[in-house]
Amino acid sequence: MRTAGKALVTQRHCFWAFFLGAFLAVITFDNVLAHKTSLTAAQISVSGREAVVELKVSAHDLAVALGIQTDLITPVPRAAFEERLEPLNRYLGERLSILAQNSPCPPQPPAVDFSLLPENLLLLLVYDCPARIEQLKVNYLLFFDIDLTHRSLGRLILPGGEEQFLFDRSLTGFELEVIQPPNRSWTEQFRRVFVLGVEHILMGYDHILFLLALLVVAKQFWQMVKVASAFTVAHSITLALAWYGIVDLPSRLVEGAIALSIAIVAIENIVRQRFGHRWVLAGIFGLIHGLGFYSVLRDLGLGQNDMALNLLAFNLGVEAGQLVIIVLFFVPIIWWSRQHWYRPSTRACSVAILLVASWWVIERVFLR
Repeated sequence: MRTAGKALVTQRHCFWAFFLGAFLAVITFDNVLAHKTSLTAAQISVSGREAVVELKVSAHDLAVALGIQTDLITPVPRAAFEERLEPLNRYLGERLSILAQNSPCPPQPPAVDFSLLPENLLLLLVYDCPARIEQLKVNYLLFFDIDLTHRSLGRLILPGGEEQFLFDRSLTGFELEVIQPPNRSWTEQFRRVFVLGVEHILMGYDHILFLLALLVVAKQFWQMVKVASAFTVAHSITLALAWYGIVDLPSRLVEGAIALSIAIVAIENIVRQRFGHRWVLAGIFGLIHGLGFYSVLRDLGLGQNDMALNLLAFNLGVEAGQLVIIVLFFVPIIWWSRQHWYRPSTRACSVAILLVASWWVIERVFLR
C-alpha cells in the first residue's frame, strides 16, 4: 500500500514537473516571439516630380497597427486586410510623408500586393510632387507606435546614383539634395526603351515558343503575315490598357495563362488538319501576352514621365524583335512545308512544345 502511495506521489510529481516545464517553455517561446525584431524593407525611387516608395512589411506588424486581432502564430487572412484598406490609407498618410522643397507631395492610394502572405505584404505608394524634386525630405514613423525596436532598411534610388538608409526610433527621416543628371533628349530616351523592347522579345522564350507554335503550320508567307499582325494588334491593345492602369491582373495568373496559350496552340497543331482561323487564335491569345509585356515594362521603373513615348518605344522594340524572329523562321518553315514528312514532323514538334508549355503551367501556377 505504501509502495502504491509512493508511486502515486511520484506520478503526481512527474505530472506537475511536466506541466511546469511546459508552462515555462510556452512563456519562453512566447517571449522569444514577442521580442522578434520588427523589420521593414524599403525602396524609394525619385524621378522628376515623382517619388515611388515600395515597402515589404510584416503582415503581423501591419495587422497590429490597423487594430486587427492577431498573434504571432496564427496567419492573418487576406480578407482582414482588404476590409481595412481605408484605415491603411490613413495610417500610411499619417506616418509616412515625402516633401519636395518643403512642400508636401500628395500620395496616390496605396497598391497592396498580397502574394507574400502569410508572412509579408508589399505596399506601393506613388507621391506626385508639385515641382521637380530638388530637395527631398522623407519622414518615416511607421510601426514605431506599436514597436519601439522597429527598423526600416532600404535604398534610395536617385537620378545620380543610389544610397542606403536605415530608420529607427532615433532616426525617423532624412533630407538631402537631389542631383539631377543632364536632361536626356526624347530621341535618346526613345532609343533606350526601344532597345529594351527588342531585348525582351528576343530573350522571352515563352513568347518565341508561342510564335513558333503559331507559325509552324503556316505554308504561305501571307499566312505568317496575318498571324503576326493579329498578334501585334492584340498585344498592343492590352499593353496600352495595362500601362495606363485600365487593366491589371496578378502576374502569376498572366504568366500561367501565357504558358496555357502555348499548350492550347500546340494541341490544335496535333489534332487539326486546317488552320485558316489561326490569325483569330493569335489575336485572342495576343491579348494575354500583352499583359506579360506590360509586367516587363512596369518593372523597368520608367516612372510616369513620358508615358506615351515609353509605351510607343517599347512596343515598337517588341515588334522589331518579333519581325527578326519571323524572318529567321520564314525560310526554314516554308521549306519544311514542302517536304513529304511535313505533317508528322509538325505534330512531333508540337508534342515537344506541348510538353514544355505544360511544365511551365505547372511551375508558374502551382510551384511559385
